[in-house]
Amino acid sequence: METRKKIELSPIEVTAYWWTNSIKEKVRDIIIHNSRDYNENLFINIFYGYTEVDWRNMYLALAKDIAHDVECLDTTQGNCFSQDTCIGGHDRLNEELAQITHKFIPDIRLAGFGVKDSVIYTTPSKASVWYKSCGERVLPTMYDESYILTGNQKKLDFYNTLISTIAIIEQKDKYFNSVPVLRERFCQEYIRLSDEDEKEEDITQWFNVCFDKADDKGLIHGRHFDRKYFPSFRNIDFVGLNPYLPLANHYADIILEPVKNNNENKSGKILKKHDKNN
Repeated sequence: METRKKIELSPIEVTAYWWTNSIKEKVRDIIIHNSRDYNENLFINIFYGYTEVDWRNMYLALAKDIAHDVECLDTTQGNCFSQDTCIGGHDRLNEELAQITHKFIPDIRLAGFGVKDSVIYTTPSKASVWYKSCGERVLPTMYDESYILTGNQKKLDFYNTLISTIAIIEQKDKYFNSVPVLRERFCQEYIRLSDEDEKEEDITQWFNVCFDKADDKGLIHGRHFDRKYFPSFRNIDFVGLNPYLPLANHYADIILEPVKNNNENKSGKILKKHDKNN
């Protein structure tokens, strides 16, 4: 399995990716803050059950729609396609989301709680965002690979199996928090079960990428170079993971068994020393 690569996007694709991630983050944000707003709850009811496959389909559909929006502009007059995160500022996006989901999309604010609104501008040559709090920035065209961008099922399976394993470990042993043990045992078992000739260094590096990605998403607190990590799962984080739970349960047992044996050995040594002294 090759390690993470950078993927170059066109300005159209950059805008579609920006909106897809903004909507994903907004859904989680609404849930975390337990919003009582009627329209916001209608909004999350539409997208709550979305898996990475659904988000990729949204991204691909938005890219086509935004390409059409930009093509219809008279760019010779300096025009650009723009949408605002504020209420009433992204009517065209709502129309496109309605076509994609086949559902009415309530008009809500798409910036995060405590974050000022922003406007994204798109032309054939660039995509930029005006952050109302700190000015305008041209968005990069190079991005870390993700399932939304690549559709790589193997890497999605790896990531989902890893976070499912971490979640099950938390249920089985709430005191386990060793990053090195988790990485070593998970990668060893992955290689053992794999039908392909996987290189240990590649699997280890991809583990590190996925682990940091889980931290970026707020599922855990801790980076791959830390000694310890702390899970922080919410119900929405388990969407789409059911197919991975049986295998993840196996991984959890493999990871926890050495720790259990090690603790038993330590207890045995202490007991023998105590008996000898007596």
